[in-house]
Parts: sequence; C-alpha cells; structure tokens
Amino acid sequence: MSTLPAKDPSIRRQIVGLLVVAILLVLAMVAGIATRHDLFSKKAQLHFVTDNATGLAPGTSVRLSGYRVGSVSNMTLQPDLKVRVTMSIAAEHFDSLRSDASALLVREQLRAPALELRPGKLAGPLAGDDPAITYARGGTLTEIADDLRERLAPILEDVKQVTGTIRQQKGDIAAMIGNAASASRDLAGTAKEMRALAGDARSRVGKLGAQAQSTLSDANQAVGRIGNVVGQAEKSLATVNASLPGLLQKSGDMLEQLNAVARDARTVSNATATSVPGLLRSAAPLVDDTRDIVSGVKQSWPVKNMMPAPSSPTLVIDSHDAASLREPPGR
Repeated sequence: MSTLPAKDPSIRRQIVGLLVVAILLVLAMVAGIATRHDLFSKKAQLHFVTDNATGLAPGTSVRLSGYRVGSVSNMTLQPDLKVRVTMSIAAEHFDSLRSDASALLVREQLRAPALELRPGKLAGPLAGDDPAITYARGGTLTEIADDLRERLAPILEDVKQVTGTIRQQKGDIAAMIGNAASASRDLAGTAKEMRALAGDARSRVGKLGAQAQSTLSDANQAVGRIGNVVGQAEKSLATVNASLPGLLQKSGDMLEQLNAVARDARTVSNATATSVPGLLRSAAPLVDDTRDIVSGVKQSWPVKNMMPAPSSPTLVIDSHDAASLREPPGR
C-alpha cells in the first residue's frame, strides 16, 4: 500500500505525455490539411454563372495549366434558376488572368471533375471588383454517345436507302460492271498499241538523232572548210591590198600612155582628113582606067581563049538582078 502513491505521479505523467503527443499529432494533421487546402495563403475570389451546375460541388478542384491553384468555395442558386459558382484561388495567380478568361469543366475517366482555368489572350486584366469569367462544360461519355448517335442516325438511314437502291439496281450494276470490264480490256489494248507506237516513235527519234548528229558533223566540217576558204580569201585580200597601189600606179601610167597615143592618133587623123579627099578624088579616074585595061586584056585573043566563057545566070521569076541588068553577058 505504501508504493501506490509513488506510482500514481508517473502514470499521470505518462497519460499527460500521451495526451500531449495526441494533441500535437492532431494539430499537425490539421496544419497539413490546412496547408493542403491553402488555408494559410492569401486568396482571391472569382465567379461564373451557369444554367447547369451538374458535376460541380463545393471543394471541386480548380486548376491552372494542370496545376491546382484553388477550389470551388460556394455555389448559390439565383432567383432566375441559374447557379452562381464562386471559386477561391491563390492571389498570386489572379494577376495572370485576362479579361477573356474562362473555366472548363473537365472529366478525366475515373478521376473527380475539375475546373480548368484558361487565362485568355486579351491585353486587359480581369476586373478586380467583379471578376466574372465564362464557363463551358466538357461533354460526358453519355453526352458524347448521344451526340454521336444523333449524328450517325441520319447517315445510317441514308446508307440503308442507298443499299436498298443498289439491291434494286443489281442487274443494272452487273451490266455496268460488265461494260466497265469490256472498257478496261479495250483500254488495255489501246495502251498496248500506244506502247508499240511509243517504241516505234523512240526508234525513229533515235534514227533522227543519229542523222542529226551526222548532219551536224557534216555541217561542222563544212564550216571548217568555209573557215579555211575565208582564211584564204583574207590572205588573197591582203595580197590584193598589198599589190593594189602598184597596180593603180601602173594603170595610171598606162592611161597616160593611152592619152598620148590618143593625142597622136588625133594628130594623124587630122592630117589624114586633109589629104584623104584629094586621094579619093584622084582614085576614081584611076579605077576607071584600070577597068578599061582589064576589059581590054580579057578581050585580047590569047587571054580570051584561055578563060572560060561565063555562064549566063539563071534568074528566078520576078527576080531583079541589078548586076545582070547593069552588065551584058560576056562574049
């Protein structure tokens, strides 16, 4: 019995220590939770109004570029049945929001919905007295499925009608396929002929190319020969140019000699002009005497027997021979 009073203070101290540790653990937990929810940081409020707040609740995470910056702090149903959603974010991120900032509700598979803030692109900042932003909802799987069904239903109906029409026109389609096959065969034959024509054209082009090359080589040779001729002509022209002054000098001397001969001939002709008329006047009696002498010789007896008698010319009717009329035939 005497040892109980000594043990009671130690037990009480242990109990008090345990209680202190528990209290410290609770305070640490509360501090961690408060720190996790940014209860000790400065907050900024912004809001949006939506017709349907499905998927939203107080405490919904608010993210900026995928990073959590706050949460939904309050939701209020207004008299016009629209919902005002207030968000609380860290004040340091509020300055990055522009006047066209918006919020998008994002649902990622099995994770809880979250609001993704889009800062905007305008130059003006978000108003501080009434920081209202726009709101949009990302479609759920059910909404996406409903929208897809609404979009696919008309397409499927059109496909059904098209397949029914095709089924009714099966015979025509078979005929069209047969015509297409025949046309493809004709096209194949035409392609074969075109290939043959192309081969022939290539061979002819090759021959023409060879002929053109031969012609070009001949032309080159001709050009070479012409070049040689031009060179020779240039040499001849050079020779002519070299000898032309001497030839011109000789031509000048010859012209002077010809002028001298012409002057001499003119002198002779002047002298002859004075003596020829007298000679001509004295030649006529001389000619008459010579004619008389010749006619006398012809009529002499020895010469007359040695010379044959001239035959009388035969005259054509309506012919006038001036000589026969002028001279009598010989005896």
